[in-house]
Amino acid sequence: MSPAAWKANLVALFIAQTCAMIAFSFVFPFIPLYVRDLGVTNTADAARWAGAIGAAAAITMAIAQPFWGSLADRYGRRVMVLRSLTAASITLVLMGLVRHPWQLLVLRFMQGAFTGTVAAANALVATSVPRERLGSSLGVMQVALFAGTSVGPLIGGVIADQLGYRVSCFASSLLMLVAVLCVVVFVRESFTPPPATAARHSVLANSRQLLAVPGLVLVMGIAFLIQYGNTVIAPILALFIHELANGINAASTAGGIMAGTGVAGALSAVVVGRLGDRLGHRRVLPVCLLGAALVCLPQALVRSPRELFAMRLALGLFLGGLMPSANALLAGLVPAERRGSAFGLSATAVAMANMIGPLSGALLAGALGMRSVFVATAALYGVGLVFVLLRFRHLPSRADTARPSIVPAHPVE
Repeated sequence: MSPAAWKANLVALFIAQTCAMIAFSFVFPFIPLYVRDLGVTNTADAARWAGAIGAAAAITMAIAQPFWGSLADRYGRRVMVLRSLTAASITLVLMGLVRHPWQLLVLRFMQGAFTGTVAAANALVATSVPRERLGSSLGVMQVALFAGTSVGPLIGGVIADQLGYRVSCFASSLLMLVAVLCVVVFVRESFTPPPATAARHSVLANSRQLLAVPGLVLVMGIAFLIQYGNTVIAPILALFIHELANGINAASTAGGIMAGTGVAGALSAVVVGRLGDRLGHRRVLPVCLLGAALVCLPQALVRSPRELFAMRLALGLFLGGLMPSANALLAGLVPAERRGSAFGLSATAVAMANMIGPLSGALLAGALGMRSVFVATAALYGVGLVFVLLRFRHLPSRADTARPSIVPAHPVE
């Protein structure tokens, strides 16, 4: 693909992913508050429902992502991006029509099975940009994620406070359709279908072969820890801010704090992505993990939304470099023809973190209080730091300096 073509694709995918993340962030940070609006008035019960709803999509996503990743390598990554965005739009509009928490739970199961926009877009980027630009390009996609999750909660919180959570669901569905249109019109893919013999291999056989690649399971493990640390706080963050703000404009206050974290993460993703391409993604990863652990701990002691905002802003600076570094290391371990499947497997690890994180965060908050979750999050990033320092020493530092992968370009017997 020519330089002009891959850069145009990257810009279009950045815009589409930003729209998608804004759309998701209109709704999902406020699920605990939406559950209260659906009739669950007890705070502990609302946290448990929020944990279950957050985990629901992760369960089905963990099962489905290797299947979608394998199909991406067989039929193209662009069609998988369109599939995930369209499915997200449909489920979001249905979420605006629910009357009971269990209905929201069912829709989240469906959403997890048919969406997965981040993995689909990352796989397309990883197969269309030059190897020496993998880190910075995946960093740009991480900017889209952080930009969306910063703007989305801010706007979504205002909409929720003024017009209700149902309107937020409808608005997010429309914005997801904008992302679909952007991909249809502007994104192109130079895709060569694999040989017919390769296409006959099962998802299980394909996954087993990839998991045998040295280092792939390690990278999936750190992706799991990173996402687990990100999501363990999710069920209680809005409720914690509600408590700090004494219930006054809780949704918009939560949106503002989440926006600050997202902006800091977006700026960091650009800088750290470029540093990783120059210095090595394996070298910048432990620095970001250490910073995240040190900044998370004081959040357990804050007494006002302003103090929490300052701490979350600092956290965003370190969070921005984590997943782009892990994704760049992942892409460097396999040939371009197998990256859809590789990112599908990584998405399974991330989805499992999305499942376990909210549930454990909700249970921990119910047992020891909401502040204990911040201490646990700091400990998780600390575990990730030790894991990287001990196990990543033999991985290639940068994607473009990785030795030729031992895995073939297509599945074989």
